[in-house]
Amino acid sequence: MTSQIRMHLVQMTSSKKLDENLTYIAKELSSLPANSVDMVVLPEMFAQFGVSDQRPLAQGEEHFDGKVGQFIRDWARRLNAWVIAGTIPVTVPGDARPVARCHVIDNNGTLVIHYDKIHLFDALVSDSHGQYRESDSYSPGHEAVVFDSPWGKVGLAVCYDLRFPELFRMLNDAGAQVIVLPSAFTAKTGQAHWEILCRARAVENGVFMVAVNQCGLHDCQRSTWGHSMVVDPWGDITDLGGQQTSQTVVLDLDRVLAVRQQLPVNHHRRL
Repeated sequence: MTSQIRMHLVQMTSSKKLDENLTYIAKELSSLPANSVDMVVLPEMFAQFGVSDQRPLAQGEEHFDGKVGQFIRDWARRLNAWVIAGTIPVTVPGDARPVARCHVIDNNGTLVIHYDKIHLFDALVSDSHGQYRESDSYSPGHEAVVFDSPWGKVGLAVCYDLRFPELFRMLNDAGAQVIVLPSAFTAKTGQAHWEILCRARAVENGVFMVAVNQCGLHDCQRSTWGHSMVVDPWGDITDLGGQQTSQTVVLDLDRVLAVRQQLPVNHHRRL
C-alpha cells in the first residue's frame, strides 16, 4: 500500500442542464492520461444544479446505473482511477423526497459504497436567494461512512455537514485519514466560514480535508464560493481559487501519522 494519493479535484459551475454538466466534466478529465491520477473528486450537485423536479434523475439512478452512473463508471475505467462522485438525488423507499447521495466508484467501475448527506441546509442567508430549505427537497441520511481504499481509510461528508464537528469526530474514530467533502457552499457563507471550518476539521482530527466546491453564478439567485481546498493535518492549504478549474494534488498519508505523533490529541481526549 502506497502512502501517497494523487487526487484530481474538479471545481465547476453546474447548471440545470445535465448534458452540459457532464460534457464539462468530460472535458476536464479528457486531458488526463490513464493511470495519471488515483482518485477524482466531483462537487455536490455536479450533474444538475437548481432543478426543482428531481424525480426523473432520482428515479433513474437508484442503482447508479442510469445516465450519470454509467458516465462516472466509464470514466473510472478509462482513467483507471477511483471516483468520488459528488452528490446526485436518489430515490429511497418510503419517502417522497430523495436523498443527496455521494457514490464511490473504484477503478473497475464498481460501486464501492455510498453516503447520504445527513445535515440538510435550512438557513436564512442574506444573499439574493434568501431562505434555503433543503429539507423540502431532500430526505436526510443517517449513517456516517468510512471506507477502505488502496491508500488508506477515507471518510465522507457533504457541504453543510462541515458545520457539525461531531460527525467528523465519528469519522476520525472510525479510522479516517482523509475526509472528502463535496460541496456547494454559498458565496455568502463561503466567504465568511469556508476556510476556517475546513481548517478546523482537519486540524482538530489530524486528517486531510479534501473539500471540493461548486463555484460562480448558477442563476440570478444562486452563487457559490469555489475555493476548493486540500487542508493537511497541520492546517496548511492548497486553494483552487474562485473560478472553474481542475487540479491534481498529492496527499502523503505519512503526514497524518507524523502530525498525530506531534499532537496526540486523540489520546488526550477526556470527553
